[in-house]
Amino acid sequence: MIFPFYIFAAVIGHLSVKNKDFKVLEINTPNATTPAPLAERFVAALIDLVIVCGLCMFPRIGWMFGLIYHLTRDALPFLHGQSFGKKLLHIKVVAQPNNMPLTSSPEKSVIRGIVFLIPVLNLIDILHLFTKGQRLADKWAETEVIVYKEKNPPTEETQQKT
Repeated sequence: MIFPFYIFAAVIGHLSVKNKDFKVLEINTPNATTPAPLAERFVAALIDLVIVCGLCMFPRIGWMFGLIYHLTRDALPFLHGQSFGKKLLHIKVVAQPNNMPLTSSPEKSVIRGIVFLIPVLNLIDILHLFTKGQRLADKWAETEVIVYKEKNPPTEETQQKT
């Protein structure tokens, strides 16, 4: 009976990316960040949940891969501080007050991920998100989920150089 709550709680996660080879992503400005809409955060979390469930299907050690992705998805260096779901929806988790990606402080990503693994705390976190507009985990980790804009989108010339 508790399992559906875990699924619902895990659905509210989020992330961002910076791709060195093809494009540079830029957060609007340190003083003018736009909070990510709740619907986009929800869809990004759903995408990440599907990835976690897919990883957990591998025999014997899949659960470890799923757990590692869940805890570090906002700080993975090869994704440049963005989960797959957040990358698709153009949202990003940044550390406050300087709006830096979580690749420089992975412990903040782990704090955000652990909250969903604690049974009652995940429900309180979701309630806090819907009432205050910010997850409790974001408050504790001093992070914010924002919309980012791309600067220098990839062109055919830059893709052919690599």
